[in-house]
Amino acid sequence: MPVFKAYLQIIRKNAPLLLMYLGIVAGLAIMMTIFNAQSPQTGFSGSKVRTAVFNDDTAAGTLLSAGLVDYLGQTAELVTLADDPQQIRDALFFGEVSYVLRIPAGFSGQLSQSASDTVVNIERQAAPDSTSALYMDMLVNKYLHTVGLFRAGMPEAADEEIARLVRENLALSIPVELSVQNSYRGSYENIIYYFNYLAYALLSILILGISTCMITFNGLDLKRRNLCSPVSLRSQNLQILAGNLAFSIGSWLVMILVSLVLYRGAMLTWTGFWLALNAFAFMLVGLCLSFLIGYALKSRNAQAAVANVLTLGTSFIAGVFVPQEFLGRSVLAIARLTPTYWFVRANVAIGSLDSFDWMSLGDIRLACVIQLAFAGVFLAIATLLVYRKRQAAA
Repeated sequence: MPVFKAYLQIIRKNAPLLLMYLGIVAGLAIMMTIFNAQSPQTGFSGSKVRTAVFNDDTAAGTLLSAGLVDYLGQTAELVTLADDPQQIRDALFFGEVSYVLRIPAGFSGQLSQSASDTVVNIERQAAPDSTSALYMDMLVNKYLHTVGLFRAGMPEAADEEIARLVRENLALSIPVELSVQNSYRGSYENIIYYFNYLAYALLSILILGISTCMITFNGLDLKRRNLCSPVSLRSQNLQILAGNLAFSIGSWLVMILVSLVLYRGAMLTWTGFWLALNAFAFMLVGLCLSFLIGYALKSRNAQAAVANVLTLGTSFIAGVFVPQEFLGRSVLAIARLTPTYWFVRANVAIGSLDSFDWMSLGDIRLACVIQLAFAGVFLAIATLLVYRKRQAAA
């Protein structure tokens, strides 16, 4: 099989470039494993800003100012500072505190006589463009607004009653639980990331490998020499086809072996089986697309440009590098016209399944069928292109 051997020699010559893409996906998979080693956060806790409070409203009956200090003590980390302007500025500059609040004398009296929409004089200092300062402003305004609402609704109530009601109202809290759209079972998140990145690496390897061989065999000089050889044209085409299949399946097997090394426990389950099967369907897409590119292009410079545009472009819009739930509707609408979108969508669905019965696999089967449909379209276009080239040559 001289043509098949020549095919393997071409692949061997381009092996360093192909191994580079394999190293990329393996490196990304290892990095994601390290970064996602910590258990996912399912709860929420408010951050406490380092805050200094100076209360100048210390006269008798100043319950509302004392209530503000107590409220800030529960929602922020109070820091003791000397009441010196220079030391305060130094503390803000060096990050010892993020927020400084000064409650002026007569503060409680202003609150006792104001409605909810009345501005109360209060001083604050913070670093410029500080998000922590905005958060603390919200807390202070929340306290002032709550006092104003109770004062407007109960104008005859004493400060003790208002302070008590405000304290009870602000003590109410709502439990917050974080949830993610794609809830993977157990430690399957890392392997899903791996197979999503596999779309970029596998497609790049197939396009560069197969299209390089096809461009080489379609060169005018080599093609004329092959036509003069005792090997029939049918045999040559079958050997090239065998080379394409061997290279594609070999690339897929290498990717699966890498996943077995990195995620042996997950791969030896039904989840791993369906992920590998979905990758096989995507491999067929890459094979047919690479075959088409190899016949459509004549220059290797154009081949590199097309490979980069197709692999990087589809990876960015289809959810390989950025999860699909973070992409806009218009982007996803375009991404649905690419096989990479359906490959990633099937991976996400596989990682979320608890059981693998016929009904549960409906979306996954649909995604695989759509990928195979893309492969069929690419193959049909390539066949038509080959037929027209032969007619033109005849």
